[in-house]
Amino acid sequence: MKQLKELLEVFLTIQVSKELPRQGFLYSGFKRNEADSVAAHAYSVTIFSYLLARQLKEEGWDIDPEKALKIALVHDLGETITGDIGTYAKDLARDRFEKVENQAFRLLIRNMLGKDELIELFEAYQNLDTVEAQIVKFADALDAFVQGFNTPSADLADLIKTTKYIARKKIQNKELSKMFDEAMKMITDKKVTVYKGHIGGE
Repeated sequence: MKQLKELLEVFLTIQVSKELPRQGFLYSGFKRNEADSVAAHAYSVTIFSYLLARQLKEEGWDIDPEKALKIALVHDLGETITGDIGTYAKDLARDRFEKVENQAFRLLIRNMLGKDELIELFEAYQNLDTVEAQIVKFADALDAFVQGFNTPSADLADLIKTTKYIARKKIQNKELSKMFDEAMKMITDKKVTVYKGHIGGE
């Protein structure tokens, strides 16, 4: 394989994300050891994005689950270089931070074959102008909410406010936005829990 060295550089850089805490949680009352890593977050977002997109396609939505999966896979890769920055800090920086993260992502994949597709996927998430990208944002915000909901020391009221702020600002598809609110309510009201089939449930 001609580009194994270049590929391994990306792979080793991604390892950093296993140790990077999600900064936004610290402003919602989390202790440092309670904030999950960028890598753990990305894993959860990727799985849910694909499953949600796949389900919506089965229900008749004009959507490409494979594209949603690919966007989710790369959506936070820039943070392996820049680190994670909370939502409000990003808003204060306006679009400047997005440009920095975009540049970091481009540097990371600079030697990859087919990098144009990767850049397109990454920028799709930044622009949020497709339903696939908004599904990834749905999963991204919901993952943050669930992490907080399951953390006793977190300020749940603040987390709900922050999560709804993100969703309303970023999820432009009205059906998806409504679905997001419904998902948050179901989790908050404990209408759905972790699967417990291992102890006799269905």
